[in-house]
Amino acid sequence: MNANTSIRSGHEVARRLSPTRIALLLALAYAPQMAAAAEESQGTLEAVEVTASPVGESYTSTVSVGGKEAVKPREIANSVSVITEQRIQDQNLKTVSEALEYATGVTVTANEDQTSQFRARGHYLGVSYDGIPNGTIQGVQQLDLPIYEQVEILRGPAGVFAGTETYGAGLGGTVNLVRKRARNVFGVSGSAGVGSWANYRGEVDVTGPLNEAKTVRGRAVFSAQDRDYFYDRTHTRKLLGYATLDFDITPSTTVSLAFTSQNDDTDAMYFGLPAEAATGRLLKGSRSANPAPRWNESTWETQDYIAELEHRFDNQWTAKIKLNHRDQNASADYAFVSSALSATNTVSYRYQRYDVDYRRDAVDVFLSGPFRLLGREHRALVGYNWYKAIERADYSYGPTVTGLPFGGPVPQIRDPYNNDTGWLDETRQSGYYGQLRLSVTEPLTVIVGGRFSDYSNRTRDASPSPRGDWVQYGKENDHFTPYAGVIYDLNRNYSVYASYADLFVPQYARKADGSMLDPREGRQAEVGIKGEFFDGRLQASAAYFNLRDTNRPYADPDNPGFYLNQGEVESKGWELEVSGSPAPG
Repeated sequence: MNANTSIRSGHEVARRLSPTRIALLLALAYAPQMAAAAEESQGTLEAVEVTASPVGESYTSTVSVGGKEAVKPREIANSVSVITEQRIQDQNLKTVSEALEYATGVTVTANEDQTSQFRARGHYLGVSYDGIPNGTIQGVQQLDLPIYEQVEILRGPAGVFAGTETYGAGLGGTVNLVRKRARNVFGVSGSAGVGSWANYRGEVDVTGPLNEAKTVRGRAVFSAQDRDYFYDRTHTRKLLGYATLDFDITPSTTVSLAFTSQNDDTDAMYFGLPAEAATGRLLKGSRSANPAPRWNESTWETQDYIAELEHRFDNQWTAKIKLNHRDQNASADYAFVSSALSATNTVSYRYQRYDVDYRRDAVDVFLSGPFRLLGREHRALVGYNWYKAIERADYSYGPTVTGLPFGGPVPQIRDPYNNDTGWLDETRQSGYYGQLRLSVTEPLTVIVGGRFSDYSNRTRDASPSPRGDWVQYGKENDHFTPYAGVIYDLNRNYSVYASYADLFVPQYARKADGSMLDPREGRQAEVGIKGEFFDGRLQASAAYFNLRDTNRPYADPDNPGFYLNQGEVESKGWELEVSGSPAPG
C-alpha cells in the first residue's frame, strides 16, 4: 500500500538533481530581477488576469484535443476522454502509461519497464504536446505526469491537425499532453510516498506571480523516485525537473518559456518469462522470478524546450506561435532470454547493446476567432504546422549463449560484439489546416475541416556502418485530409453527433516496378450521444464507430520481395463512458 503525506519543501528532491540538470530551473530564482527590469523598460502594464481551475476541482474539464481551442467534450463530434489533475492525484498516477491504462478503449502493452505500445480501436495512437504534433508515443519514454495538467484522448483518426505518423500511429486516435502553466496566485504543494517493494518517491510543485503587477509568473516542479518491483533484481532511479515562465509583454501579448529534464536509469530490465519448450505453456512459478541478469542496464535522458507567443486582438481573435524542441537519448547493454525453457531447465540468452539519439523539432502557428454570418456567430481557425525528427541509431549484436541454467548467473560479455549496424533516419512533415464551426441554428452545429500535408521519410547507413546514400521511403505531397461533423443539442443535458474523419499513412514497401505503394487510408464514421449533469460535474457518452484501413500491403505472389496495394481491415464497435464527480467526495 502507498501512503502520501504533504510536505512543505522540495529541498530533498532538488538536492538530488545534478547541477547541470537544474541550471535552467534555477532561472526562477532570478525572475524578480527580470520582472523589475521589464517593468522599468516598458512602464506599468495593465494587469492581465490569467485564470485556471483550482487543483482538485473536478474530474471533468474542457479539452483541446479535437481542435486548438479548449471546448467542452460535448462540443466535439468524436469520442473523447480526459484524465484531469485531480484524477491523477486521487489515483496516484505517475506516468503516461499509467494514465492511459485507465482511459476508455485504450490498450497499453509494456515493452519492458520504461516504454509501452498504445492502441485504440485496433490501431496505434499518435501524440501531441499542447496541441503540437511531435514525434511518436510508441516505444519511446514520455515525460512523467507531474508536469502535466491533464491527459486528453481522442479516439479515431484526427488527421486535420496532426497529419500522419510513422507506421500508422494516429489511426487509433491522438493523445494530447497538456503541460502545467504558471498561475497568478501563489501556491505550493508536495507529496512524499513510500510503497511496496521499496518504492520511494517525492514531488514538489511551486507556482505564483513574480512581480506585484502579476505580469511575470513562474512555476517549478521537481520529482524523484527510487524503486524496486515485485519481480527480483530490477531497480529504477528517476529524476524530473520542470520550470516555466510567463511574461505579459503587453496587456494583449504573452510569452511562455518552459524547460524539462528527465533522467531514468534502470538495472536488470524485466522482459518477461519464457514458455516451456515441451508444452508451449507459460511457466508456473514464483511471480518474483526475473531471468534478466543484474548487470543489465538501460538509460533514458530527455530534455524538452518550449517557447510560445500568444496575441489577443481587440476583435476577440487570437494568434499563437508554438515551438518545441526535444533531445532524447536511449542506451542499453543487456542480455535477454531468447529461447523457451528446455526439459533440462536451461535457456539461451541473446546479447545486445544500443545507443539511440532522437532530435525532434516542431512549429505550430494558428489564428482563431469568431465571425458573424447570416445573423449568427460562428468560429474559424486556420494554421500551419511543421515537424522534423532525426534518429541516429547504433546497434551492436553480441553472441547467443546456450545452455545456461534458468535463474542462474548470466556472464557479462563485453566482446565479441558486431559493431557494424548503424543508421540515420529523417522524417519531415508539414501541413496547412483549417476548421469552421458553423452555428446553423441554436441547437445545430456543423463542423468542417481539412488539411493539405507533405510528408517525407528517408534513411541511410551511418557509423559504425559504412556511410551509404540516402534511400527515400514514404513520401507524399499535398495529400488532402477531410473532416466533417454535426452536433445537435436535444436539450440542456443531451447532444447527439455524427462525424467522418480521414487519415493517411505513407507506405515503406515497394512495388515490382520500384515505385512506392499508395498510402494507406484510414476512414472512420462515428455516431454517438453525450450528456452532462450536475452543472457539468458529471459527463456521459456512448459511441458507435466503423473504421476502415484500406490499401494495406500484401506480398506480390509473382515478385518475391515486393508488395501490392490490397486488403482492408475493418474495426467497429461501441464505447461507453461515465466520468466526473457529481458530489464532493
